[in-house]
Amino acid sequence: MAEGIASSLEGIDLAKKTKKAEEEEEETTEATEEQETGGDSNSKGNGKSAAKGAAAKKGEQGYHYWHQQANQGTAPRTAPQKLTAEEAAALEKEGGDAGGQGSSWNKAGTWEERGHTDWAKARVDELVLGKALPIPGMMPAGATVAIKSVKTFKGDATVVMVRGKPRHGFDFDITLTWEAEFPVAPGVLGLDSKKEKDAPKPVKGTIDIPEASGDTVSDDELEYTVTVENRKTERRAQEDAAYKVLKTGLRAFFRETFATIDKELLVRAKGGAEGA
Repeated sequence: MAEGIASSLEGIDLAKKTKKAEEEEEETTEATEEQETGGDSNSKGNGKSAAKGAAAKKGEQGYHYWHQQANQGTAPRTAPQKLTAEEAAALEKEGGDAGGQGSSWNKAGTWEERGHTDWAKARVDELVLGKALPIPGMMPAGATVAIKSVKTFKGDATVVMVRGKPRHGFDFDITLTWEAEFPVAPGVLGLDSKKEKDAPKPVKGTIDIPEASGDTVSDDELEYTVTVENRKTERRAQEDAAYKVLKTGLRAFFRETFATIDKELLVRAKGGAEGA
């Protein structure tokens, strides 16, 4: 019986040793496999990380990234950059050299607008100021009424390049001032015309031209109104005489004036001299 028990114990011990050996062999195999595949695993991991980083960097440069940042208020703000004196001179020269053909940046000639309002205002001053008309039927003779100044000037004159072809136009709303002088003979009404303080005050007023344009000129529909300022009973005859002369005597003059501006603006549109 003792021998049987001893055999059983030896069998159990052998089984434990065998199981332990199998476990150790399995651990050794796993360790070996891990060492053999560890480098590839790390490479794959690093590759994935690099790919994600590149994608993220690319995303930061894309339209959707900046669109999202702009909506969140974190996108860099754009700011105007002031041109240097050299750059401004180059652009001005480029515009002047283009003449009536448009700027060099607009090779297609699709649409470009240029302002000529300052030139037009100066031409109105040159053509209108000082225009004088005699006032007939007044005694003594020699009474005149003249345009003295441009009180207001609104509107613009432009040249538009459309598909490479220049188109010009202007539309002004102008108010002019006028004065009428009436000489007085010495001794009349007890006044001494040699004394400045006794000289009669000129009659004054305004002329309003609400729409001076190429269309109103070509259609002969240019209208204007005359206003007398500070009317006084004692000089009603002089005021009415000045009003009548201005109302009837300036229509042809204004039409000729703005027709001249229209023609000169056309020359400028075609690239003519600036002083045309």
